[in-house]
Amino acid sequence: MNNSNENKALTFERILFFSDAVIAIVITILVLELKAPHFKHESFTEGVIRQALLELLPKFLGFVFSFLIVGMMWIEHHRLFRFITNWDFGLIWRNLVFLLFVAFIPFPTALFSENSFSQTAFALYAGSFGLAAIAKIWIWQYAVSRRNDLIGDDVDDETIAGISRRSWAVPIVCVIAIGLSFIAVPFGGFAFPLIPLVANLLYRKKKVAS
Repeated sequence: MNNSNENKALTFERILFFSDAVIAIVITILVLELKAPHFKHESFTEGVIRQALLELLPKFLGFVFSFLIVGMMWIEHHRLFRFITNWDFGLIWRNLVFLLFVAFIPFPTALFSENSFSQTAFALYAGSFGLAAIAKIWIWQYAVSRRNDLIGDDVDDETIAGISRRSWAVPIVCVIAIGLSFIAVPFGGFAFPLIPLVANLLYRKKKVAS
């Protein structure tokens, strides 16, 4: 029995390590899009390098936004697995779907960075974050539906409800961002900094109401 529990604990650790590794690789791929400009010595001037750096600004902003949002998703994923203390194959498959959407993020990031005034590119960019967040919600809802088997006994109902509400922050902001992008694409980008605020408001909603 002890060997069975030990093997299950090791497998659970492997799920977390694999998830961390995939997210780390995604962040690494994001930064690879930032290629330093090269200049011929005879044509080099300070004005030329400033212009080249200015042209790289959309890629840099795309990297920063993507890095921060993927980082927030990693933190939220880590938080979920502080409360999820066991696993089954249903949980593993849902976690793989989440990682699938996270692994896709570098593509819309690159597309939007190259076409920063395209509403379609922005919608795909914001939508990819929303889908990854919804996949994470799917993990949590599945764990809650099997609470006795997958979630620790010390997790109370209020905590579960708060996490469930907070998980919707990224999808909500992504929908707002896509809506604003129809007015002007830059407006959509202004929505992303609202994610921590919306998450905090959703988490505290019940306490404030009571």
